[in-house]
Amino acid sequence: MSRRVQHFDHTPILMVLLPCLVGVLTAGAAIAFVYLIAGVQWLAIGSTDLPLKVLHQVPTWRVLIAPMLGGLVVGPLVRYLAPEAQGHGVPEVIEAVTIRGGVIRGRVATVKSLASALTIGSGGSVGREGPIVQIGAAVGSVVAQALKLPPASTRTLAACGAAGGIAAAFNAPIAGAFFALEVITGNFAMPSFGPVILSSVMATVVSRAYFGDHPAFVVQPYALQSIYEIPLYVGLGLVCGLVAVVFVRVMNSFEHGAARVPVPREWRPALGGLILGAMILALPNLYGVGYVTMDGALSGSLTWTLLAVLLPAKIIATSLTLASGGSGGVFLPALYLGAIAGGLYGKLVQHLLPTVTAGSGAYALVGMAGVLSAATHSPLTALLLLFEMSGDYKIILPVMLVVTLATSVARSLERESLYSNALVQRGVKLHRREDVIMRSHTVGEVMRPVDFTLRESAPIGDVIAAFLTRGLVRAYVVDDAEKLVGEVSILDIQDPEVRALGDLVNARDLARSEARAIRSTDTLADTLDELVWEERDELPAVDSGGKLVGVVSRRDVLRVYTNELLTEDFLGIADHASDGLGVGRPKVASQVHLHPGLVTERVPVPQAMAGLSLRDADLRASHGLTVVAVRRTGESVERVPDPTAPLRAGDLLVVVGTLDHIDRFRATRSAAPPAAGPSPGAPPAATSPERST
Repeated sequence: MSRRVQHFDHTPILMVLLPCLVGVLTAGAAIAFVYLIAGVQWLAIGSTDLPLKVLHQVPTWRVLIAPMLGGLVVGPLVRYLAPEAQGHGVPEVIEAVTIRGGVIRGRVATVKSLASALTIGSGGSVGREGPIVQIGAAVGSVVAQALKLPPASTRTLAACGAAGGIAAAFNAPIAGAFFALEVITGNFAMPSFGPVILSSVMATVVSRAYFGDHPAFVVQPYALQSIYEIPLYVGLGLVCGLVAVVFVRVMNSFEHGAARVPVPREWRPALGGLILGAMILALPNLYGVGYVTMDGALSGSLTWTLLAVLLPAKIIATSLTLASGGSGGVFLPALYLGAIAGGLYGKLVQHLLPTVTAGSGAYALVGMAGVLSAATHSPLTALLLLFEMSGDYKIILPVMLVVTLATSVARSLERESLYSNALVQRGVKLHRREDVIMRSHTVGEVMRPVDFTLRESAPIGDVIAAFLTRGLVRAYVVDDAEKLVGEVSILDIQDPEVRALGDLVNARDLARSEARAIRSTDTLADTLDELVWEERDELPAVDSGGKLVGVVSRRDVLRVYTNELLTEDFLGIADHASDGLGVGRPKVASQVHLHPGLVTERVPVPQAMAGLSLRDADLRASHGLTVVAVRRTGESVERVPDPTAPLRAGDLLVVVGTLDHIDRFRATRSAAPPAAGPSPGAPPAATSPERST
């Protein structure tokens, strides 16, 4: 993958300016999104006030069909303009950052804004934070792409946008930053930490300047009433973990079930909206985000019967909205469920032990963090968000206990979170590093040119001659436009009946058109699956028009895989200790010790090797070294080596071998590389000043 940095290499000020810019733009988008939701709600129910306060004044028919009408627009909008705008929003950002180098299409921000505003404003039982995260990530990605920044920078700016989205939505800069680091990147390393913090701060500054410095929820000052409450909070942790598991599994079941509904995908949101409208008529608390209901649970004003009904109803309503094709987040629904479950649990323990327990609102507050952490597998984000919402340190012990227990219970019963579960359904398994690596590269990056092709009109005599003179095992047949027709194997031309027909047979007649081909845009994970399924060592690669553009083999795929593993495990090549935006030069140790006897080190390309490819130089045979990466002259980061690309004087090779072999290779700077292995008696060269042991 190319990691080009143009004229920004030596401008460290970018690591301050760009995250700040992304934070400001994301906050602006969040403000516009809030007004867009309000506008849709006004069209749906005739008011921009909190829905629960006005729904009793709205005609029944209007409440019933409002979600359906929103779905009628959302379905085609998402289907034909930006399919990735459907659903939660956060899984799409994780996938883009983890696998696609942070690249998100610019139109996603616009389509996501419209689709989510239509879903939420018309009554969809989802949250607005997921869309804002995806919108912010798209903003950061577009900024990076416009400046032609490398993948590492694009990933960082996308994470900055995600952080700004949470910070602006909840007036919680710390939680926003940790959400991006814990959930989006899964990495708290300093290269990403600084930019993400800056973006989160700037997004909060802008949102506070516009909306005011108000907490996201009305929270009473709660504290641990008695030391005897600790065992009760242990029980709350278990309850929150179980609620989160049920939420994840019901969501998963609804998504699988929706795929089997015999209705075109673009019309499913309307069908789901009609069912949701009927649910809202029976239980108005399910309309939209549900801030009023959460405030009621936190104040302890909701009855236990209402809480008991709302708990399963909210799980079903949110799952229905998203599974049918609506667009919105699950972050706020998780908080909603936590407040309901905690409030219900609090009502119970307060009834049983009134003298040693705080009000049910305290349990609702802690329950919000518990279900959120368990459902999204993000305990740090949940913990910090609760502190920022409550502003009260006194409740720290119950929160830490519940968050830890709830997350542990959820992970022990359900490996996937709400976010990773959506990715697993697409074949992306974040806990399997090898799968992430293989989905991060495409066939176009590793394929080799086709050495020889047969024209479809070539007579049998020419086909046989080509196989004999070139020693071919198979040959690919193409038409005059270079489109792949099929392939011919040596077994095909050995058939006596074929030879007997003579010039009556041409290459097209011999070609097996059922032979599988892969696209240059396919991932290496898909390619390896095809190689295994077809029991092949090599597959042809075609472009979108069917033109033969190369071939890829198992060796090509596995070479990338092993190099990436070595890069991640030992070299720290990508950005470790760099500035997080790909600017400046990475600051990594020039030598890393692997297992006894082997080290990895950067060495300059000898003058005698300039112009040769790694395949021509064959350092493994000539010097006992393996090249795992190359840093090209003028570039600041290493990349997986292309064995056919010519080397240049000034390039740096990242090699693995013994110290003696590396020293002897350094001695070839002014001499041609030896044709055989290293001489055992050759004296080692002086240690380079680059080396640090």
